[in-house]
Amino acid sequence: MKKLKVNLMMVLALVIGVATMSFKMVSTATTYHYDSESTDPGAFANTANWKPGNSPVACGTGVELPCQITAENPMDLQSKLNGKTNEQVLDIVDSRRE
Repeated sequence: MKKLKVNLMMVLALVIGVATMSFKMVSTATTYHYDSESTDPGAFANTANWKPGNSPVACGTGVELPCQITAENPMDLQSKLNGKTNEQVLDIVDSRRE
């Protein structure tokens, strides 16, 4: 009887674990848009050039610029951009103007 009780507890723990893991965690990610026309070296990695929210204007075409990037918070944005060249930033953004 004791062995049956232990087995049932293990099955119950497994069911609870599977049920818990099946729920998708809510993402707190924020979209940031590039809010500058600067293409100077390092400008794309400057967090002061990025603003939270979607771009108020369509990314469009023209000079190659980053459009949007997703980050959990400003610190995450900084860690994604820190030390990168403009070309490296263009490689990691969600969208860019070409």
